[in-house]
Amino acid sequence: MKKAPSLVTLAAAGALVLAVGAGAPAAALPRLAVHQEPRGIGNLVAPGDHVEIVYTVHASRATGTLLVRNDLMRRFVRVRLTPSGDSLHAFVPARLIRGRKLVYRAIVRGPESGRSARTPLRRAFVLGHATVVRLGKHVFGEPATPEAAVAHAPAAEVGWQIPPPGQGPEFGPQTFLVGADGSILLDDSLNNRLLVYGPGDPNTVVRTVALPWGSADSDVALGPAGSVYVTGAVGHGLSTRPVLRRIAPDGHVLWQAPVAGEVGEAGTFIAGANAALRVGPSGRVYYLVGMYGLPGGEQGWMPVATPSGSAIAPAAQRAGTHWPFQPLGGGLRLVSELYTAVTDGAPREARYALVDRRGRLVRSWRVLSKTDINFTYATPELVGGDLVVVIDPTAFVGTEFKWEHEALRLGPSGLRARLPLRLAAFGENVLADVRVGPDGKLYQLASSPDTGVTISRYSLG
Repeated sequence: MKKAPSLVTLAAAGALVLAVGAGAPAAALPRLAVHQEPRGIGNLVAPGDHVEIVYTVHASRATGTLLVRNDLMRRFVRVRLTPSGDSLHAFVPARLIRGRKLVYRAIVRGPESGRSARTPLRRAFVLGHATVVRLGKHVFGEPATPEAAVAHAPAAEVGWQIPPPGQGPEFGPQTFLVGADGSILLDDSLNNRLLVYGPGDPNTVVRTVALPWGSADSDVALGPAGSVYVTGAVGHGLSTRPVLRRIAPDGHVLWQAPVAGEVGEAGTFIAGANAALRVGPSGRVYYLVGMYGLPGGEQGWMPVATPSGSAIAPAAQRAGTHWPFQPLGGGLRLVSELYTAVTDGAPREARYALVDRRGRLVRSWRVLSKTDINFTYATPELVGGDLVVVIDPTAFVGTEFKWEHEALRLGPSGLRARLPLRLAAFGENVLADVRVGPDGKLYQLASSPDTGVTISRYSLG
């Protein structure tokens, strides 16, 4: 069964500008700490949303004011922040959720300390003209038919972990890559190697690429000159640090470089040793870091290698991190979020917005489902100008829990293609088993210790 990445939920981030009140030296006054909670508002809001903004305040009897406006207004509207325990909160007036952007910040005052804090100015995109896609209720057990199998490995030729019940996770090959020439690279991670299949011959391994020892659960990405990137970790326990390695076609390590952050670090973002690698439109390699403590936070795209194959220094990795944007072709960036109107309720809406270089909203979608949905490890991609995304519908059918993938091709006027896919990877999977190839086709990995591994190709229309 697929599981979520081993990323720790973070404390909400946000450096504050502190103003010292009159009547006492600054050194004698306690610091007024204010953190915005990651609940209530994200990076994408829509008319009709019940938008609440919440701040945790580490000071007794704190008061505050929310300043909020949209891009059609020149002045902020002041809304009183209401105390509740150790937090202050306010609802954004519904009349303000219009235009293209919502802009807000808070001013919090601590009467006992005499200090005040002004939170960072934050923005959310308003999806007032989003294309609405209504999926209805998902029908389980009716997967799409692939157009071809592009790679197959018999079960005896790849590695499997099948421990006794209750003594560890079960898994086998979890992910793969698709080359620009149509070749397939299957990650036989328990055997620390990639199996390479030439285009048009799904049953023949033309070569193998050796990976460093202990590469199970490590993600891979294609580099220049036939090289491959693979994630990893060095150290033990609390001293574990994530690293990135670039591997030559003959298997030797060209370089090993540190990745910013620690495994399980509590801060703005964290970098897990088995986090995903993705190649951006320019060829720059990104290491996906968790940014779940920020409003609407999902994944940040942290650059770790240049298009030419050089490592990026950790300080530059942090400085260059894209949040909440995924870089796409044509200078576009993607913001994506799940939305639920019920606190802690299962989401039934996925939101996507394309933003240009100037930060202007170009196109957006609201995908509405009558079945619970979640995001997958698959990375959204542009195909022929359309956005291709993969979501996971889940539901109890009687006493049985159902879980599938569903790929959606979203065009300017709505849904262009819809492909339900069965959840086909064996055991617990922490890497992408579905990918969009360079040819604009969809690829999925299916694995079983009885029948082996098959990678299939699907048309997206």
